[in-house]
Amino acid sequence: MTIKSQLAKDERMKTAVVYDFLITKGGMDKAVAILAREFKADIWTTSYAPEDTYPELKKLKIFQHPLTFLPRQGLMQTEAVFKFRGMDLSDYDLVLSSGDWGKHVGMRSENHPQLHFENTVVRPFYDLYPFIKSRLPLHRRQLFKLWVWWMRRLDKQAVLKIDKIICNSEVTRGRIKRYYGRDAEVVWVPVNVKRFKHQKSENFYFSVQRIAPPKRVELQIETFRRLPNEKLVIAGPYDDRIYFEKLRKNAPRNVEFVGTISDEEIVDLYSRCKAAIQTSIDEDFGLVPLEAMASGKPCIAVNEGGFRISITHGKTGLLVDPPHVENLIKTIKNFGRYEFDPAACRKRAEVFAEEKWVEKIKAAAREILR
Repeated sequence: MTIKSQLAKDERMKTAVVYDFLITKGGMDKAVAILAREFKADIWTTSYAPEDTYPELKKLKIFQHPLTFLPRQGLMQTEAVFKFRGMDLSDYDLVLSSGDWGKHVGMRSENHPQLHFENTVVRPFYDLYPFIKSRLPLHRRQLFKLWVWWMRRLDKQAVLKIDKIICNSEVTRGRIKRYYGRDAEVVWVPVNVKRFKHQKSENFYFSVQRIAPPKRVELQIETFRRLPNEKLVIAGPYDDRIYFEKLRKNAPRNVEFVGTISDEEIVDLYSRCKAAIQTSIDEDFGLVPLEAMASGKPCIAVNEGGFRISITHGKTGLLVDPPHVENLIKTIKNFGRYEFDPAACRKRAEVFAEEKWVEKIKAAAREILR
């Protein structure tokens, strides 16, 4: 088949992009918009909040099945599982799912072939289970154990039905093998390198992520408490209000929370910062280091998980070993001794360019449609 005829076939393919919910500005919310645009697909989801997520989603066709229990943790996720299990996508040639709960759409035999992009396994059910359980009061701990026992069974059941799994990194691929007993093809993550710009560094570091316990933002705050002459700007929505309020209450004056901000503001902060900071527990891959590099800026991150893949130590960033706070302090104190080439940072980000990601996913889709 010629390239021209293959492109024509791709154009005619009717595709549904399925994702958990569109209620925030996260990496996967952006990826969903990219996939829907590139596959000329409809989006199927549960709840959609146009004003709280990316504006480009407004231009796309979205079928909603709103959640009754949003935003009640535990209940909303359980409801989402059964919303997806009840969706009828038999009119589509391809179902392209992602997210923790969107994969359940494949439980209906007519909702196939199903290509699933695994950005992360449901980590509270697996590797983060002890961490999350330890943070809960005793009565909630028992409920959490029962809920995870039940939901884990449903999760594994849904994964068995998927026709092909693709994922964002070798770290995620390893978790898929470990917890699900299946293999996956690594297609990386999408970075729109052209969107970012480089400017002269100003006197602040930039941290962007969901504000949630697994992100270990408290390490960043404690680091900058002991570096009063340095400034940290933290952006992103919170998943856990109690955790967020505790962080904000304990933050020193040189740490600023700016909350959920626009794409333009994020691009601007990346462009002017000294470096990005990341402290997540064993991150699956992490988009932040690559967005920093696309801005010609390095990323300082804990030496764990996907950060080891995206960051080339000493060239596009710095990897920090435990004890994290002490070594973050040393790294930032000595930051001026390093020379990071903006062009080298940007070149590294271009390896993960959005168009390459889309082509890999299209190739995977063609494979299961043969």
